[in-house]
Amino acid sequence: MIRLSPKIKHKLYQKRHVVFLIILMFLVTLMALTSPHGKGTFISNENDELLKTLWQEKQRGQVNQGTHQVNQGTHQVNQLVEQVEELAKGPLKDDDPDLLRLLRERYLSKPSDKPADLMLNREGARAKNYNIYRTAFHSWIHINKILKKLFSDEPPHFFVEAGALDGEFISNTLYLEQDLGWTGLLVEADPLLYAALPGKNRKSWSSQTCLSPSNVAERLTFETYEPRDDRDVAAALLVRSTGNLAGVHSPAMGQMGSKIPVEVQCFPLFSYLLALNATSVGYVSLDVEGAEAEILLHLPWDRVDVTVWNIEHRATNEGFKVHYEEPWGLRAPPPRPHPPPPSGSVGGREGDEGREGREDSGEEEVPPPKKIVYVTQHDPAEGKDPYLVRFMREKGYRLYDYWDGDYTFVKADSEICRKHCTVEVEVEVE
Repeated sequence: MIRLSPKIKHKLYQKRHVVFLIILMFLVTLMALTSPHGKGTFISNENDELLKTLWQEKQRGQVNQGTHQVNQGTHQVNQLVEQVEELAKGPLKDDDPDLLRLLRERYLSKPSDKPADLMLNREGARAKNYNIYRTAFHSWIHINKILKKLFSDEPPHFFVEAGALDGEFISNTLYLEQDLGWTGLLVEADPLLYAALPGKNRKSWSSQTCLSPSNVAERLTFETYEPRDDRDVAAALLVRSTGNLAGVHSPAMGQMGSKIPVEVQCFPLFSYLLALNATSVGYVSLDVEGAEAEILLHLPWDRVDVTVWNIEHRATNEGFKVHYEEPWGLRAPPPRPHPPPPSGSVGGREGDEGREGREDSGEEEVPPPKKIVYVTQHDPAEGKDPYLVRFMREKGYRLYDYWDGDYTFVKADSEICRKHCTVEVEVEVE
């Protein structure tokens, strides 16, 4: 048996240690190259799962920097992200695969799996003030009653709420989610309002973006508003809720607070639906402070199926009027010889049944007294925009309800309309 001196044994041990380190480094490199993280150098636009992993790695800043290959892959991922984000500033069309991938992986937050954490379930002076809208805001109360009537007996579906604020305050979709088991998408452009939304633990997707007023993605200026003085929480939230895209004729006209412009990424409504594979939608709440005409005019109606729309719109916004009058000059509804009489139906719903007979009889019609409910002293049943009504009718919808600038349209051939739609007054056309 050969005996080795201690000196030789020590040298062999050192060499064995070096060989072990070399083998270990080789294995680490091999694992980096063959794992999903290591495939960064072989990026394919067709591989959504790979790209998803790389997006997440970049966002968390946890890409392994231990090898040259991973560094190279990370660099290419960064370049790809920057290229797509640059394109998203405009223009990428609403159904572009790169745009949908960017929206899905960078701008959509998943539904929460935690119990809801709502001001509705809290006590104290602040919660009481926050929840005052549930008993004092007539518009929200009116819409909530409509949703209960239309959907209480319907199976869960998918909703979209654009202008979601913090995900709870005057939310039109919270009832659908909490009581009826729906899920959907909440979109809010104001970064301060959206910051409170994830903490509500809504069971819906959410996005701190805005709906594009065109059919392409673009970065736009969004004007948020701060209260000019110390206000309670509900009043402050109302001021923030009037934020609008710059250049848009908003209902509040920027009079409720101090303007603070921010840059926001915007996507077409159709892009959100494609990214979530949800082109069949039960309900859309569109409260976008003046951008609704452009959003609806650019929607590919033949590729989406929406049953019920709630649209906040003022007739002072002439987007639909321009659509009919300016391009062709022949499609505008003819002027009426006299203004229409006040609606006689409940909730501002159109209802002129029997009007012609009364006019023909020659009897003087005594209009019913107007029910004034707001301190601004206007009739919430007045102010309908015939151009919006005509536009939606041409898309296959009936005006189910109107109240103080809030329109509820129901798809005419839907089961919900067969159950709930009443006779709608025809618009006079040539």
